[in-house]
Amino acid sequence: MGAPRILTCLGALFMFLQPLAAAFLSPLAPAPEWSRLDDYQRTLTRTEFLRLLNNVYSPDGGFLKFCQLGDDRLILFSDTARRQPLFTFYFAEDENGLHPRPVHYAPERKPAVTAATEGKPLSGIHICLDPGHIGGEWSRLEERYFKLGNDAPVEEAELNWITCKLIEKQLLALGARVSWAKPHNEPATSQRPGDLRDTAIQSLAEHSPRPLDSIDPVKLRRFVDDRANILFYRSAEIYARGKKVERLAPDLTLCIHYNAESWGNPDNPQLVARSRLVAFVCGAFAESELYYDDQKFNLLCKLLANTAPLERRGAECIQQEMLNRFKMSAEEYPGWNMVRKIGPVPGVFARNLLASRIYPGPVVFVEGPFMNARDAYSRLIAGDYEGTRQIDGVEQISIYREYADAVVAGLLKYCAQKMEDSVLQTSCLRK
Repeated sequence: MGAPRILTCLGALFMFLQPLAAAFLSPLAPAPEWSRLDDYQRTLTRTEFLRLLNNVYSPDGGFLKFCQLGDDRLILFSDTARRQPLFTFYFAEDENGLHPRPVHYAPERKPAVTAATEGKPLSGIHICLDPGHIGGEWSRLEERYFKLGNDAPVEEAELNWITCKLIEKQLLALGARVSWAKPHNEPATSQRPGDLRDTAIQSLAEHSPRPLDSIDPVKLRRFVDDRANILFYRSAEIYARGKKVERLAPDLTLCIHYNAESWGNPDNPQLVARSRLVAFVCGAFAESELYYDDQKFNLLCKLLANTAPLERRGAECIQQEMLNRFKMSAEEYPGWNMVRKIGPVPGVFARNLLASRIYPGPVVFVEGPFMNARDAYSRLIAGDYEGTRQIDGVEQISIYREYADAVVAGLLKYCAQKMEDSVLQTSCLRK
């Protein structure tokens, strides 16, 4: 009964496919508001703009293929043939001609210390916590759930939530204001997979090497279901969180995750030997991604807001604390061109994740120990607890508290001093 309905939907969608594709938008992405970038005109010299672009945001050179680059301006086009202009950015002539850049984020904007806030080093700092994934009834759909024998189940969203609650408790005690990007075990988006089937069909049609009506209807239905599910938890959910983060306007958003390697069949999951730690900042937009106009817009939003130095400092401070406390190796990603190594701290990379590029302001994406690694698994299923317990023959604190302690210690270092623009730019861009 389902296949004929899919094909009927396809027939209707094919009528509108070309006009929709002409918008050059990623699935579910809002249309860019290019006028929002006008406040940043002449806030960067040509040299600094290109340094940010080449070292952080478009290291493969893909962005400039959509641009006409002059001495005083950059004209961005939708297409590489440069026929459809989108936006023009004017460079400052030199350092003396820089226009003031809007400043929104601590510690760029150093909060005032008063008698009431003395002894609370994070007073005036607004942190948004974004525990990764949805969880609850959605954890299996997200493929972030497994259960080994009679052990307690491992559900990443719940691990992230426990850790964020511990982070929140410490941050509040230190004077910070704390907000959340999502509720517990519930989607931030009001959309559900069934609402996204038409978008799923359109997305499949745009990327399929063969006409969809030539695919076996049973297989096609499965493809559409899978694509609608992914659009739900990877796109609609993150866009909904992004709108909330925009309303909250925090100084820093922390995306908290536990990492993993493939565990194979979730009914018979496999553990790997050891974890590796990594932290991501926004960057490394690939040329293939930049064919979408929303991706070009997101790149410019981040570049012009100058969040790269703040993100790098936050990621380095937290990642170094994670490495010191967990005594685990840093991730390396040899030969993978979708990431860009940033700075000297091991395991800090620029990567074009949806959350890091659409959440406004500085965003640090932290990936903790592996859910399915032998060096973390026993501690994870032990749950959270005070003090220490003997786990695998060693007295150990709760892994969730060790993670939270590392994040908060890194944040304290991140927020310890005001960072002047010149220091930020040279430290971020020339290494």
